[in-house]
Amino acid sequence: MASYSTRLEDLIDHQLVDNEELIKKKQLGGVGYLLNGNMCFGIYDDNLVVRIGKSLARTLINRPGIQPYISNDDDFDDFIMVEPAIYEHSKALNKFLTHSLDFTSRLPAKQFD
Repeated sequence: MASYSTRLEDLIDHQLVDNEELIKKKQLGGVGYLLNGNMCFGIYDDNLVVRIGKSLARTLINRPGIQPYISNDDDFDDFIMVEPAIYEHSKALNKFLTHSLDFTSRLPAKQFD
C-alpha cells in the first residue's frame, strides 16, 4: 500500500496525460515527477511538493496551507509543500503544476551515467 496520496497521483496524472517529457519515479517515500532529470514536483504523504524557485517559494510559504519543504537529504529551498485544501481545487493544482514545469524547464538537464 502506498504511503502517499494515490488520489493526488491520479489528479496529477490526469492533468499531465499528454506530457511525454516527465518521468514518474517512486522516491523518498512518495512519487516524484522529473523533467530533464530534475525533480519538478511530487507527492509526500498527502501534500503536493512543487519546485517553483526560491523567490516565489519565500513569498508563498507565509500563506495558509503552504509550507517549506524540508529534507535532511538535500537543499530544497526552491520547493514548497501544498496541503490538500488548496490543491484539491483543479485550477490551483493546474497553476502549481504549470509554475513548477515552467521553472524546472529552465534548469540545466542532469546527465546520468
